[in-house]
Amino acid sequence: MEKTPRPENANMRTLETDDIDVSKRFDYWQKAITEAFLPLESEQVEDRNFFGRIQVAKVGHLGVSSLAADAQIVRRSRKLIRSSETSSLIFICQTSGIGTIRQDYQEITLKEGDLTFVDSDRPYEFRFDDAFEQAVLQVPKDHFLERCRWIAGSSPIWLDGKAPLTQMVSANLKTLLRVGASLPKECLPQVFDGVIDLLSSALEDATGEMSADETQPRMQHLQRAKRYILNNLKEESLSPGTVAIACGISARYLRNLFAGDGHTVSAWIRMQRLESARMDLERKHRASVPINQIAYRWGFSSYTHFCRLFKSTYGVSPTELRRGKPATSVDNRQPSTEC
Repeated sequence: MEKTPRPENANMRTLETDDIDVSKRFDYWQKAITEAFLPLESEQVEDRNFFGRIQVAKVGHLGVSSLAADAQIVRRSRKLIRSSETSSLIFICQTSGIGTIRQDYQEITLKEGDLTFVDSDRPYEFRFDDAFEQAVLQVPKDHFLERCRWIAGSSPIWLDGKAPLTQMVSANLKTLLRVGASLPKECLPQVFDGVIDLLSSALEDATGEMSADETQPRMQHLQRAKRYILNNLKEESLSPGTVAIACGISARYLRNLFAGDGHTVSAWIRMQRLESARMDLERKHRASVPINQIAYRWGFSSYTHFCRLFKSTYGVSPTELRRGKPATSVDNRQPSTEC
């Protein structure tokens, strides 16, 4: 199994748990991933000595990293998003092990060689049930959207590791990790841009989209609407009508924006509320909070309706999920009377 290259140049910063007291390693790790990327929270999956290593090189807000660590869950919550000053697209190439990524109700499983991305302005979750390695490219959102405008507001897209363009992106990331810190500083922006151009081509090849298909105003309206929804999920009165009014657009135009993204407005609101509730239910420090309070917290006015939606979406009841039963696919589900 091919490993992510370890950079040979001392100018690339390394954050590693090996020299940290065993009892303090995971606390150190949680601070390290925030320092290397952006504000994140992490949860240890196994009660054992933890290992984690990040090697990162940055040029301004552009960054490339190699990451190797033991099993864990990493989340970016709305609270952490509000504390951030920058907006990024995070591109992840799985170089070893298996990882599951959730954002916008979309779940993607990454195997060795596969690639995807997440948007730092919307909540997401990474889950790794065993040791893993990744190559990560962090790009300011505006910088990437100059090349790939249609991706604004998109849910994560899976890029098959067997596809030629995905393999080229992976190879370039590994090369950048191996020799990037040794390159003259003035060359690095052009090198990063070359990798970003490849990523844009790989995404367009995988989806059949072209960057000219979306206009800048439409993109901005969709982003503003989604931002308003995410900031007001806890408001029971949140609806397509209130979103349209807040964004200064017609209800019809709002519907068209979301239809182009593959959703209705109401479905996207419901999806974000369910995901927020699911993440709360899986957080250990919220294990004592009654489930109905979590449902009401995220804008559900009926606890029974919440339980029914949750079961039909995740294949388990909220109580079952909290007890550790994993969510399943949407197929062949039976109605549940337990909540």
